[in-house]
Amino acid sequence: MSVITAVTMPKWGMEMSEGVISNWYFAVGDEVTEDADLVDIETSKIVNTITAPCSGVLRAIIANPGDTFNVGHLLGVIAPADVSDDEVNAFIQKLSGQAAPQTAPTAEPEAAPEITPVADNSPAETQAATPTSEKTSVSLGALSKGGDDSEVSATVIARRLAKQYQINLNNISPTGSHDRVNKADIEAAIRSAGGQIERPATSVDSANINRDDSDVKATSVARRLATSLKVNLLDCRASGDRGRVCKADVEAVAARRNTPPPAVVTPPVDDTPEFTEVAMSGMRKVIAKRLQESKQTAPHFRVNVDACIDELLATRTQINNANRQAKVSVNDFIVKACACALQKVPAMNIQFTGDTIRQFSHADISVAVAIDDGLITPIVRAAETKGLLSISNEIRDLATRAKIGRLTPNEFQGGTFCVSNLGMYGIKSFDAIINPPQAAILAVGTGEQRPVVRNGELAVATMMSLSLASDHRVIDGALAAEFMHCLKGFLEQPATMLG
Repeated sequence: MSVITAVTMPKWGMEMSEGVISNWYFAVGDEVTEDADLVDIETSKIVNTITAPCSGVLRAIIANPGDTFNVGHLLGVIAPADVSDDEVNAFIQKLSGQAAPQTAPTAEPEAAPEITPVADNSPAETQAATPTSEKTSVSLGALSKGGDDSEVSATVIARRLAKQYQINLNNISPTGSHDRVNKADIEAAIRSAGGQIERPATSVDSANINRDDSDVKATSVARRLATSLKVNLLDCRASGDRGRVCKADVEAVAARRNTPPPAVVTPPVDDTPEFTEVAMSGMRKVIAKRLQESKQTAPHFRVNVDACIDELLATRTQINNANRQAKVSVNDFIVKACACALQKVPAMNIQFTGDTIRQFSHADISVAVAIDDGLITPIVRAAETKGLLSISNEIRDLATRAKIGRLTPNEFQGGTFCVSNLGMYGIKSFDAIINPPQAAILAVGTGEQRPVVRNGELAVATMMSLSLASDHRVIDGALAAEFMHCLKGFLEQPATMLG
């Protein structure tokens, strides 16, 4: 048998067990080169890209956008053009245990994964959705100009439509999920350029059918049935497992379309309060599970301290004024101070595995960052060895990439200590939950002017409340108090941590 290469679901990080197919960059039959971006995979925390393991032709796509598969599952097949379809089909059957793909859809069990026919040049649903009979009445030359658009993130349907009308994707503003260009974006650009898309009349509203439903999560059987019955997946409710549209959902839409409208009756008054159900994302589920386990298994106890940060604020102003490129924040000082305090109190710089305590030489500080789906904690490695400008730039870069899902697992997994700062929201103090396997987390409140007594006299100072939550199984009260004493000293006398 000739060389055939399988593309499988990778394992990014120890906690990853499954991934969701987000976007294929190539269609079946396309030439791919080694290390080219092949398919985006969404995990509980990030969106990562699988690159092509070799050069060749993408002969089959087993997993469609929206489908969820376990680590190691077959996603696609790459093989040279001279490899026969029978060899590819036999290879797929051997790895997946499924019957070889066919050129026409047939009835099959609901749970069977969809295998795109290797004898065709494109996935079945893409063939049905591509408007081959559409045409535009004006030249779209202005939209055709630009450089290589192969790196632009776009749905399969959008990329094929752009190729048909010779539109460069660099000229299109994306509105799809994960900032992808979708079919609606292409059509909107054509209309904005003065073009007109004419669609053939059918017994079903084709404008409704041709809406881009490639982002809808659906089973393989449901997607093929929707193509056959001319049902758009956007019109279907998702009652299947993991929030996917199933076969019954598609049949229900088709049945409603073919059933005469019922007689108009006055509906009964429903006094049930209106609400919207929002499915939990994979990331939100992971956060819920981990924090619930932490709260239930780790005996949290807290020590609190107020620190005067007037000298810190003055030092920050001096640094930022001396270097116009600098944007050092109070949080950057806190990260540096925590790293220095962990060096002074190394028994706090630990992870707890349940059976053993890992004590680390470097302070790897996790910084809580709020994103759309929840919370992620990118890590500043060996923070005690870095200056404030370096820490500031690194945190800003990590936070930016965290919000667009472009962190690597190594950049947010692990860490020896965590900082969670809600001071920018005006929160005076709060309790944080430990992020295992770490054993402590610092909750940081806002800096505010408060009355204080100095040398028997009333004065005004900028004070900040700090609350340390520790796992009492491995950290005792005296140890936590010693750490907070060191931390307060570094914050109140910032010069001592800058030497």
